[in-house]
Amino acid sequence: MDFSGDRLRVVLRHVVAVEQYAVNIAEAHKLGFGPGGHTDVLRVEFQRKAQKVWKKTLPPLFLRQVADSYERCAWLMESVLPDESVGGDWANIARYLGAVATAIDEDPDCTEQEMMMESPDIEYMPEVIHYERLAELMHPDAVEGLRAAAAAVAQICRSNSSITPNKVQLVCLQGLANGEKQASLAKRLGYSERHIQRIIADMWHQFGVDNTTQAVAFAVAQCWVTVPQNMR
Repeated sequence: MDFSGDRLRVVLRHVVAVEQYAVNIAEAHKLGFGPGGHTDVLRVEFQRKAQKVWKKTLPPLFLRQVADSYERCAWLMESVLPDESVGGDWANIARYLGAVATAIDEDPDCTEQEMMMESPDIEYMPEVIHYERLAELMHPDAVEGLRAAAAAVAQICRSNSSITPNKVQLVCLQGLANGEKQASLAKRLGYSERHIQRIIADMWHQFGVDNTTQAVAFAVAQCWVTVPQNMR
């Protein structure tokens, strides 16, 4: 895959957000919401319906930033030929991001928003979204398909990007894998707890993960850390 590390990390941050988005909708299905009947969530026609749900809780300026960020990431993905093993998933995620951007751009309330000269990448979707309403639109198979495609693209991005933790990050990762709390890590390393929080937040951003569970799983897969036998 001929793609720079910086660009891969942009894609990684976006697909991790998409994966978590699908996980949240799947959780809503488990809680009894829906399921909906829509099976093709990659089409603009469906994303117009999803956009109406997003607007219930997300301000137009944020949605405009989402559209710009997703459109830029879709363009990056379309400009590279991915490994054959992930070609279909790669194309589907690019199509999904493009459809979301188009649906938002069609909304007059969003398009009239004045943007900054350089819009930041949107790396997450807030928990305030009505995921239960999205669950009432989407079929479980479509949700799982979106999650699986995002996970596959995330994996190929991690495999092809030069992500290597430094010594302090490795100590933090092993401590977290051992179940150690951030306050304990800070005391052991001689840092303030706020500084440890910044180190961990930077790692999550670097690795394209959202939480400790994802980070530890990724670190174990890379053979950076081990999980104690009694915690497996």
